[in-house]
Amino acid sequence: MTPVACRYCGLPFKVTRVEPGRDYFCCTGCAMLARVPVDAQGQFPVNAQLISVLVTGFLYFNQLLFWLLSVLLAREDAQAALAVRFGWLAAGAALVVWAAVLLVQLREKSARAGDFVGAALVLAMHGVAFRVQPPSAVCMAGANALLLLWSVRGLLRRKRRSARRTDVASE
Repeated sequence: MTPVACRYCGLPFKVTRVEPGRDYFCCTGCAMLARVPVDAQGQFPVNAQLISVLVTGFLYFNQLLFWLLSVLLAREDAQAALAVRFGWLAAGAALVVWAAVLLVQLREKSARAGDFVGAALVLAMHGVAFRVQPPSAVCMAGANALLLLWSVRGLLRRKRRSARRTDVASE
């Protein structure tokens, strides 16, 4: 394993083989943000990377919305059937979010073995959630949240690292 630095955030990680001239990214989030150009005024054009992030976020928002509606409707006995339908919608949306994140990782060509293992674990958690009828939408929402956080882990580490630098500088 050869250590390299992420082109976007600068954090170190290891790869099996270094190819000259290739940009390396520690996560999908860094790969996507590096491909969204920003001009001198801080404006950025709409491109495929930005649209895919927005679509994935929209899908995850809808997954959470369907889950919340199912929880709220389940409180009333008269709305139980509708609550179950929203639970199924949340489960379907969870699978679509999982697929969207996986497609983004594949398209950005930044996915490594750990990303595929994480996606497989989240899919397994979805399978466990489907064993309960209706599916456990909260379990699926939590699993997708973990997958989304894993996909942007370099950005989260970068923020934490810059926060520590600010704390040290202020002392």
